[in-house]
Amino acid sequence: MQREATTREIELATTLHPAADWNAAHVDTGGQFHEVLVAPGEAVMRMSRTPEAAAAMQRRVDLIQALEGQFSFLLPSALGRVWHDAGFSAVIQRYVPGAAHLPHAGDITALRGVLAELAAVDLGPLEGLLAPPFTFGGPWTPDKIESTLEVLPQNLAVAAQQVLDAVDSFAEVPASLVHGDLAGHNMRWREGKLLGVIDWDLAAAWDPALNTAYLASWHGHDFIEAIAPSAQEAWRARIWLGAMGLESVFDASLDPQRDLSSLISKIAPRLFRAAEVARG
Repeated sequence: MQREATTREIELATTLHPAADWNAAHVDTGGQFHEVLVAPGEAVMRMSRTPEAAAAMQRRVDLIQALEGQFSFLLPSALGRVWHDAGFSAVIQRYVPGAAHLPHAGDITALRGVLAELAAVDLGPLEGLLAPPFTFGGPWTPDKIESTLEVLPQNLAVAAQQVLDAVDSFAEVPASLVHGDLAGHNMRWREGKLLGVIDWDLAAAWDPALNTAYLASWHGHDFIEAIAPSAQEAWRARIWLGAMGLESVFDASLDPQRDLSSLISKIAPRLFRAAEVARG
């Protein structure tokens, strides 16, 4: 989703980074925490949506700085200081070229390589810079579980409980660097080569099987066993995909006027498969 840039946004970006031509810039509005003013081919300016996102921006910028040079692909590194003003923050970042990969397709070797690079990162220097697990939708508390199960048909509710029980046991899995949203437009490809990965806001020390699940959610579930570093990670990735479907149901259920039937039908095969895998 995009919108036109405001005069104030263009003026701020020009002040912070006059080397770029911001006059033809547009604003990407799809992010959970930020909007992004984009001067194609030159630079971007991330802008906080909320005071909470403003307060977290420096940490997120520092995380990218700490990761710089550890990957074969580009990161959206800061090109200047973080600018703060009354609950709002902005920062100029590198423009990362490329586009989202065609969905339901992909190169197994390239995808395995991404997982290997993430797994190789030492978490020690990242202490204090990562988000906690479940930042996107919050942990599966008893109330959240109950609210989700009660909107599902009985057979799906049983499967959902099995999936969530398995996810709860994954807390004991040794943590690795998890991107948090490793799919779609966050991965910038060109002619089959991964040029860069953006939007590290949800990066956490967590179950590395999530990275496999994120990739599979975009490139195709049939890729899981081919790209996962181990059979155990492939097993957990299948279960995480089921949990992601439940997250969508919970989010949708917060709107009492929404008809959930089509969404539930859509996630049902994935959920049944995840429950089957969880049962062994």
